Amino acid sequence: MANQPSRRPFRLRELLLSQKLLWLIAWLLGIATVLSVLGLVMLSGWFITMAGVAGVLAVGSHAFNYLMPSAIIRGFAIVRTFARYGDLMVSHHAVFGLLRDLRVKFFSHWARLPLSVRLQKGGSSETMQRLVKDIDTLDEFPLRVVSPFVVAVVAVAVLSLMVSVMMPTAWIAVLHMGLALIIAVMTLYKGVQLARRESELVVLRKSKLINTLPALTALITWGRWQDSVRELSEYDERHHQLTMATLRARRNAQALIQLIIALAVVLLLLTAGRIFEQGITPFVVATLNSHTTLNPAMVLALTLGVFGLMEIISALVGEPLAYGRSVNAKARINELMSADSTPQKQPIDDNPTLILKDLSIKMPSAIMSVDGICATLTPTTPTLITGASGAGKSTLLATLAGEVPRMSGEMVVRTSALRDVDMDNVDFGRSFGFLGQNVDIFDQSLADNLRLGKPSATDDELWAVLDKVGLSDWAKHQPKGLDTPLGEYGMAISGGQGRRVALARLLLSPKKVLLLDEPFAGLDGTTRHQVWQSLTGMQQAGEIGVLAIATHQIWDEMGDVNVVRVG
Repeated sequence: MANQPSRRPFRLRELLLSQKLLWLIAWLLGIATVLSVLGLVMLSGWFITMAGVAGVLAVGSHAFNYLMPSAIIRGFAIVRTFARYGDLMVSHHAVFGLLRDLRVKFFSHWARLPLSVRLQKGGSSETMQRLVKDIDTLDEFPLRVVSPFVVAVVAVAVLSLMVSVMMPTAWIAVLHMGLALIIAVMTLYKGVQLARRESELVVLRKSKLINTLPALTALITWGRWQDSVRELSEYDERHHQLTMATLRARRNAQALIQLIIALAVVLLLLTAGRIFEQGITPFVVATLNSHTTLNPAMVLALTLGVFGLMEIISALVGEPLAYGRSVNAKARINELMSADSTPQKQPIDDNPTLILKDLSIKMPSAIMSVDGICATLTPTTPTLITGASGAGKSTLLATLAGEVPRMSGEMVVRTSALRDVDMDNVDFGRSFGFLGQNVDIFDQSLADNLRLGKPSATDDELWAVLDKVGLSDWAKHQPKGLDTPLGEYGMAISGGQGRRVALARLLLSPKKVLLLDEPFAGLDGTTRHQVWQSLTGMQQAGEIGVLAIATHQIWDEMGDVNVVRVG
């Protein structure tokens, strides 16, 4: 079925397909930067040597062409500067475009998974935050692994070709340059295990801290606080040891690369020495501008170029865990996105009616159940679910959303063709919305959080939906407007604002079923009325089908509503 999530696992090479034109331009600019640096170093060494020779052989004459090498050196310097800044700019845009595409891809996939599957995989805010972290980690693969590798391979290939052409017998020096590149790649593969240990340790430290802080008072009262502090200190020590292991891996790899490159230089000079032992063409005025035979100035240029490879290849291991972190992030995302047991479901093409028949529900941790719920939720009239605190309003919404299994009874979806389908067998796709008691706000901007509901939404659409939930004036008074950062778990805004941001995200696209748990909590009368008018207006316009709201607040101005009492 078209709406079923793809079962093909995500692969790291797919990261290069997103923004592929920008990545290609960035690589070309990076190659231009590195080759310009090598050219600048090599030609400068050659030029200084030849200028000194010309000064000795042809004082006061114009036998040596100073202008051409000087112009080429200046050209290399200009290309290096512009290519370097161009590489940074293009890579910046490529990374942000990649992150945008990844979020759209994976959050859309996650949204299409059945709620029961999401619940099994951990449908909590913590799981969603982990997904965001893993998505953000994936940019290290093209930026810190592929780009430096492409640049290093081209630099080694170009310099190896130059050495082979000028000094064919220096093949062993060429092999050492390739060996240095292999050492760098092996270090990245070794970093996979270190990155896995780092990931596991971060999860353990965070879980321990989160579990400890709420129990702080009890731990102090019972004299167990020091035990918790000791455990946290042990995690910190393990993290310190892992950091030191990472630094050692980088230091050892860079030292080995430098040693191998130094050996390549020695072998290059030994080969040149053997060549010159067989005869060396002396410098004379007539041959100052002839470059057909090998001379000491050319050997110096090649030597400086080989030395330049040290920094280029060492950049590959500047972050030895980059590849490992990407591999682990890919594995976690694939595990989270897998849906091997996802049942086939039927799509619904129109706004349906929900019929509840003798429904019994209960939270897994609750003692008492709520039985005998019968109701009809239509797409033409808002449904208010009311009852005392703890009566089961939130449980009913969670059951309708599929996050809590029903104990017994029926939940039927009736279409306009009078065809009844069990709700568990219906695929609503992205047209199903549920605002629970806990909302997911991510450590991104206001616009990025909203566009999770509709990736293609324009700024005008974002402002319009913010106005519907009474947040447009607040957002306009923020210095960064739509780019206002909301902080991890929405810590930069109030809980009420976070709920309205989550509601606005749902309202960006049409919903056949929209379930809202206490959307008016904490709102003043004016804002509450504004949100209610927005919801009912969208339902009357057909943008919302079934609208079910669990609330304690009912006022006369609500008009025609369907009230379902629970408990």
